[in-house]
Amino acid sequence: MMASLNSSQELTSNSRHQVLLTLLLGGTVISFGNSALNPSIPIFMSVFDVDIVMGGWVLNAYVLSMSVGLMLSGYLHKEFAFKPVYLTAIIGFMLGSVIGMCAPSMTMVIVARAIQGLSGGLTIPLSIGMLYQIYPQHRHGRVMALWGIVIMMSLAFGPLIGAYLVEQFAWWTLFAVTLPLSAVVTLMVWRLLPNIGSPKASKTFDTIGFVSLLIWLLALMTWLSTLKTDFYTSLTSVIKTSLVAAMFLISFMVWWAYERRQSQPLLNVRLFRNTVYLHSTIISVTQTLGLMVGLLLLPILVQEVMGESALWTGVILMTATLMSSITTHFAGKRVDKHGARDIGILGIILSASSMLLLAWCLYQPTLWLLMLIMSLQGVGVGLAYLPTTTVGFSSLAKEVVTEGAALNNISRRIVSTIFITLVTVYVAGRGAQLLATGSTQSVGTAIQEVFVMLAVILFLTIFSARRLPKAV
Repeated sequence: MMASLNSSQELTSNSRHQVLLTLLLGGTVISFGNSALNPSIPIFMSVFDVDIVMGGWVLNAYVLSMSVGLMLSGYLHKEFAFKPVYLTAIIGFMLGSVIGMCAPSMTMVIVARAIQGLSGGLTIPLSIGMLYQIYPQHRHGRVMALWGIVIMMSLAFGPLIGAYLVEQFAWWTLFAVTLPLSAVVTLMVWRLLPNIGSPKASKTFDTIGFVSLLIWLLALMTWLSTLKTDFYTSLTSVIKTSLVAAMFLISFMVWWAYERRQSQPLLNVRLFRNTVYLHSTIISVTQTLGLMVGLLLLPILVQEVMGESALWTGVILMTATLMSSITTHFAGKRVDKHGARDIGILGIILSASSMLLLAWCLYQPTLWLLMLIMSLQGVGVGLAYLPTTTVGFSSLAKEVVTEGAALNNISRRIVSTIFITLVTVYVAGRGAQLLATGSTQSVGTAIQEVFVMLAVILFLTIFSARRLPKAV
């Protein structure tokens, strides 16, 4: 077994590759386990005879608990060595898989997803922090490109494999399928990972910040799950929704101000004082919105608007992800030498343009045109997302990259959860409104409007890309 060592000690090239392979497999387990299960919510609703609100907590519990894991990762990284924390997270994910596989009720399925989300929230920032710590700066782009490719491939094939397992076997195989690889990762972590990051001084846990943000997230998720599809057509609903949203915004600003004053905060929001990191996070958040909206609306577009098989949804998504993976590999090599400004601007233009093209093609949608446009979006994401995020992390000191990764990820999770929920409410409500007026393409028109709004948001992030350095 590899000996324990301090963060200042250098690893051999072979040892780095072993660590990289281990972390890539760990990320694959987490990403695949999430993406394979999410599209199967209707199956759980049918098996356990629950409504859509209860079924939605399969996603909500994962997102909420993952946010908790992201919050804890910075503290645990400073307080304990890397290896035991990462090993505990992988074992925790396996425990969640076992509980889910044997779950007798929907409640236990939700518990299992919460455990998996907590484990996933720990592993992602820890993995990124470790990679930035063991590789020199001029290799960060290529290493993160490889990380992005593996994660994207897991996300691409997860829904297809998950659909096949549910159709050919049973729902519990969605949990069971991750157990063999999880066991392999556990063994590799035990044998190959070094104890980099052993604690030198105790870090005080920000209990007030943790509890207050946890309560805020839980209240937010509960509120989002109660939104009605007519909230923008009724004046009373508009006022009520606006007041609650303002309350959440004000309470979050109070929490933010509190965290900025802490010497050892739960989430190091002071990292946003670094303008490169701030603008790279803005880009990663908006690119995540584009990805999530595609995952949400494409199945509706293909299966409900066009009346095609669900298999075509998987093929189109997989094609887009493959294009993104190939582009990420190219961009990772380029960003190490030329920075992320120009390549990020190009990626933003392509991904924003793909949203406009999606809105346009809804007038006469065809499968080959959708595949082409989604491939264009994949190229845009590959150029804009990971290169700019890599430069943002590289602008931080190595010892705070784990905290930066946690802050980046939790920002993406919270914003995308709010945005996606509002999109679903808007599409349903707007579609019903158009249908009442006699429109024959009510849902399609609502989706068009969402794509146009998202394109505007993406185009605005060109200003953030211009603030990034031309060279690392």
